[in-house]
Amino acid sequence: MLTGQIVTIICDENKQSRKFIDLVKRYYTVNLTDIDHASAEDFKKSLLIIVQVDLGNRQFIPALKEKLSLPERANVPILFLVPQLTRHALVQANILGATDYIAYPCPDNNFIQVMGDLISREVEKAWSKLSKTQEAALKVSLKVVEETFGNARRGEIISPDDIKNSCNMIIEATSKDGLTDWMNAIRQHHNYTYRHSMMVCGYLVSFGMYLGVQRHDLQQLSVGGILHDIGKSLTPLELLEKPARLTPEEWVIMKQHPSHSRTIMMESNWDDVLIDIAVHHHEKLDGSGYPDGLQGAQVSDLARMAAIADVFSGLTDKRSYKPSMSSEAAIDIMLTMEGHLDMPLVKAFRAVVL
Repeated sequence: MLTGQIVTIICDENKQSRKFIDLVKRYYTVNLTDIDHASAEDFKKSLLIIVQVDLGNRQFIPALKEKLSLPERANVPILFLVPQLTRHALVQANILGATDYIAYPCPDNNFIQVMGDLISREVEKAWSKLSKTQEAALKVSLKVVEETFGNARRGEIISPDDIKNSCNMIIEATSKDGLTDWMNAIRQHHNYTYRHSMMVCGYLVSFGMYLGVQRHDLQQLSVGGILHDIGKSLTPLELLEKPARLTPEEWVIMKQHPSHSRTIMMESNWDDVLIDIAVHHHEKLDGSGYPDGLQGAQVSDLARMAAIADVFSGLTDKRSYKPSMSSEAAIDIMLTMEGHLDMPLVKAFRAVVL
């Protein structure tokens, strides 16, 4: 369970619509509690508090006010779900410290938007604790990632200038201030695809520094990390955000993303080395990977490094259908993946992340 990825939901026993709980679980670990059992510890570890109680029931108000007044709650935003945006409900929610409120039930996209805005606000606060170099690199690179995936989705040309400039900022920030704070901040982003791309980029930069690669190769690694899943911009959103494991049929569609990456990057005239990272980070040394079934020496060093960062990020990040895994456990699993990953490189990577 990742600190900063937890949303606490306070509900009463009233049988209101609880569909939103499954929606939250797609992106975050849910800590479901009631007024009596909500605690300071719940608030300390939460990124957001969602309250769905009957604000017309006076017996709830004193206890709820007491709990939400705890000092551990002070910096955590609160979203109130109310049946209707009546004057009484809004006044009561504001008295209790609401950061925002929404009439619920409502369309899923409305709920996600409001929740995402509140959490993004908290992410900004978390970023402000970083060094100025790290904060600037995060803000610029995340904006570039979002714009790049959007351009690819719309079939527009992807220009390298903004991406390379943001990656130079990432390299500088990692060189000066290390990897840990960067990853802790990135883990709070709600969009898995963007989060994963940024994390793979960060791991590859640190990995490259550890191995002593030249500055040019370091930039290629960082850009390759940002773009390694650019093909997912053409993958149906319902598969990317599915709150369960994919079916075999859905996996066939998902596994098309490296080929999509090839098309997108070739149309934008990207360097062959960067195309190689994006297209071949799912290849395996024994030839059983995809999309081209490369094996052995056919898999480049940079693609091998990207494969390691990609697998590690996937294992250690939380998804709606699986918990996160410790770095130690992830490395232990990766060390059993003979024939898939380059073992000497995995052992070198272990020194970076542990």
